[in-house]
Amino acid sequence: MTYTLPGGQLSVQGMIFGHLNAGPPPSFDNGITGGTGEFDRARGSVHADTIGTGVRRFTIDLYR
Repeated sequence: MTYTLPGGQLSVQGMIFGHLNAGPPPSFDNGITGGTGEFDRARGSVHADTIGTGVRRFTIDLYR
């Protein structure tokens, strides 16, 4: 997956669970594999939580 953010893009890799199951999807973590612009050589992770019906919160932890 690629996230487009102000200043560049982040590329992440990992599994996203729960799209075929009833109920809210579970949390997941993906590893940052690279980026562009301000995120060139970015490393870290993206964590996603379901915080409401159809609403997710993404937390991005970056390390350079």
